[in-house]
Amino acid sequence: MSIISQEIVQQLEQRFGIVGDSIPMLQAMSRLVQVAPTDLTALITGETGTGKEIFAQALHALSARKRFPFVSVNCGAIPETLLESELFGAEKGAYTGADEKRKGFFEAADRGTIFLDEIGEMPIGTQVKLLRILESGEFSRLGSSSVQRVDTRIIAATNRDLLFEVKQGRFRQDLYFRLNSVNIHLPPLRQHPTDIPLLVEYFATKTADKNGFVYQGIDEQALSQLEALPWHGNVRELRNMIETIVTLERGARITTRTIAPYILPESVTEPHPQALMRLTDVYPPFDPNETTMLYRSVLQLTAEVYEMKNAIHHLLNVNDRMQDQVITNGDAKLITSDSDQVIEFDELNLAKIERLAIEAALRKTHGRRREAAQLLGISERTLYRKIDEYSLS
Repeated sequence: MSIISQEIVQQLEQRFGIVGDSIPMLQAMSRLVQVAPTDLTALITGETGTGKEIFAQALHALSARKRFPFVSVNCGAIPETLLESELFGAEKGAYTGADEKRKGFFEAADRGTIFLDEIGEMPIGTQVKLLRILESGEFSRLGSSSVQRVDTRIIAATNRDLLFEVKQGRFRQDLYFRLNSVNIHLPPLRQHPTDIPLLVEYFATKTADKNGFVYQGIDEQALSQLEALPWHGNVRELRNMIETIVTLERGARITTRTIAPYILPESVTEPHPQALMRLTDVYPPFDPNETTMLYRSVLQLTAEVYEMKNAIHHLLNVNDRMQDQVITNGDAKLITSDSDQVIEFDELNLAKIERLAIEAALRKTHGRRREAAQLLGISERTLYRKIDEYSLS
């Protein structure tokens, strides 16, 4: 595998915060740049805290799909009973509380990228449906026999040894081979400690700038001490430590004395059993049904956010559906349909763009909300909620 140029390394740092010049990191970056422009499925492996989601975001941002949604799903954070309906959607009445047809994350990621984090946590039954999408782009919503199609690039990540999981019967071998068409391995920080000075400089400077401090550097002895630590939490642990030190010390020079209070002894790996109260001693256990409903409510809001992002991408990038977009030298501008006003995309936050998109759709459909929702590619329920949120008539 070829090692990439210093110019590209700098661009990856500036755009995505991918930092390092060690051989293992340069190899990972080289594979990233090589694979990003393709539609190949990618499997990102590495311990927790090594930066798998950042690499996934970079794969999307450097691809031809960058103008369409990037949907991130943590398969280990969604209960097994809910994961299938959240990924593939559900028909009205498919389960208790399903009062309308709803899209899943795959539909929200249509023409874009879906990132399946902790793929090793996915139940076998859901793996079968995922394999079908990988092979044909087809799936069925929960409670439906009709076939849906999506054009979505899949990027997966895991901190598990999937080959071991295959041997144990917990992961399908055919799915493993489909996901692993391209593997990007992110090494643990202890295997590339020479990158620690670069990472410290990056995190410290960024934190100081954010807080209005002047970062005054770090002593060589302090760097040597950091390089000798085991970093079980990897880059995430280092970032948290540096951000805390720089913020509390107001950018002052980092010395061995400075970092001493922030380093726990190796023997202190877990709190003493009597040091913490059990949550069940304070709060009664959740009723399983209430917990399920709570998860569904949170995930419904997440899906609606992706719906609106998808609609905005659609309005900004598809000329045949809405004549409200021009692309000039790669910069997107939104032109309202009853005005000559041009609003720069980069100057707007998501809420402002959402409001403009909804207003444009309502004007185009002469206030007919069902048609506006169809034009935006979102549910009527989401549209009504957004109209109330932005006080639109």
